[in-house]
Amino acid sequence: MHRPTVAPYRPRRVRVPVGRMLPQHHVEEAASLFGGQLPVSTLSLAWLRTTLWDNVRAIYTSNRARTLILGRSFLNPLKFSRPVDQGEALMRLRANWGTYKPFYGLIYFFFLLYTILSSPLLLLGLFSIGGSWAYLFVLHDAPAVVKVGGYELGRREKLLTLIPGTIIMVAVTGALSSLVWVLFISSLVALPHAVTHEKPELDALDQLELEGAHLGEPRPMHSGLG
Repeated sequence: MHRPTVAPYRPRRVRVPVGRMLPQHHVEEAASLFGGQLPVSTLSLAWLRTTLWDNVRAIYTSNRARTLILGRSFLNPLKFSRPVDQGEALMRLRANWGTYKPFYGLIYFFFLLYTILSSPLLLLGLFSIGGSWAYLFVLHDAPAVVKVGGYELGRREKLLTLIPGTIIMVAVTGALSSLVWVLFISSLVALPHAVTHEKPELDALDQLELEGAHLGEPRPMHSGLG
């Protein structure tokens, strides 16, 4: 007697719209539609994934708005004035360093990049040092044995070879003196700015812009999970 074939049961995939939370009672209702075959944890993880994405996007939007506001204040020529005394100069230095630290870091990075690219010897030394460490410890695991020139190098032998070689390369290329020079020249730019720039304060328009960016601030991660 011929028996009709029954197609195997295949549960439908539940898609959670991006940007929306999935409350716990909806999770339980959706799981019950599949006769308990769909774990509640699956939908909970889907909610967690979408909420994490929303939080990351909100943080990026908020930080971007704050960076633009600080950038305008950092370059605004109307915000510069001569400090009255040494106390005010120190107060400005501390306040501006805490507020504009990323921009001062960009100044240091700019001079560092310029120094490296303008010195072929320093550039060659940097590539040699970085390439050697990357080849022995990144492309190959640290405990792995690597054959170089007929010699087998373990972890200990790698360090005994790279550390003295790095010191010699730094001394030959003048990398240490270049770093000191970069720190000195970037300080000549950053310190006068930090002393002569008035203490950063947000005006009304900046406050409104930040409030608009905070409308999409991250949601609490425990919402909707019971």
